[in-house]
Amino acid sequence: MAIVQGGRKFGRPVNTPVGRVHYGGIRVVGTAGADPAAAYAAIPAASEIRPGDKINIVGAAGPMGTMHVIRDLCQGAAGVTVYAGDLNDDRLARLSAIASPLAEKNGLKLVAYNPAKNPPREAFDYVVLMAPIPALAAQAVATAAPKAIVNVFAGIPADKTAAIDLDVYVDRELYFVGASGSEMKDMQRVLAKVTAGELDTNLSVAAVSGLEGAIDGIRAVERSLIPGKILVYPSCRGLKLTPLGELGDDAALERGRWNAKAEAALLKRFAKP
Repeated sequence: MAIVQGGRKFGRPVNTPVGRVHYGGIRVVGTAGADPAAAYAAIPAASEIRPGDKINIVGAAGPMGTMHVIRDLCQGAAGVTVYAGDLNDDRLARLSAIASPLAEKNGLKLVAYNPAKNPPREAFDYVVLMAPIPALAAQAVATAAPKAIVNVFAGIPADKTAAIDLDVYVDRELYFVGASGSEMKDMQRVLAKVTAGELDTNLSVAAVSGLEGAIDGIRAVERSLIPGKILVYPSCRGLKLTPLGELGDDAALERGRWNAKAEAALLKRFAKP
């Protein structure tokens, strides 16, 4: 959808179908002038983070947010600063313990913050919404720098709208992106990064279970009780939903983190033919 303002302004927020950015694949571009080509020319070449970006991840300390923080710190984009925001201080502390060494290793900056206590005073080049709240899209536009990308990553329902300041959206040449699911080439790219040691998906693991604990795992995700990913091992009979910290001293964790040795120890202990 191209918005061609021709020098005029809306002068008020406009209800915009932000839910369909994720689930309907729509894109919104605009120009303050009268040439539609200018609106399309503002589309970024790709929806990835860029070198030097100030990135704001809203809802960063949940399971998906943690993965996104780790991904951005491992993406190879030089000079980025990742602002990781979450309302839960305990989850933020866990995220910092996991991600801060990774940021230091890669020469990047990580800033963990609670928006209710210490909101950053920055204009962001890339904003990622990890909570399915339409109002966050409007907030993202307000805090976006010129030519920023707003990634509606969380699944805002397709029928939901948000009151967006489209005058700001068009003037700053912003761009909403979002997708439901990945293509095979995306999965192959992630696998290649993991195989090459560029991306450690183990860092986001917070708990394990057998099939007996899978339903409890779903409920824990729904209620945000587990601050990370849950791995389900069907062969581990009798293994209830267990946070990593409760596995015991023989769990072979590395500084409390999941790894191949810990998986082998778990399978040896619980797996039954």
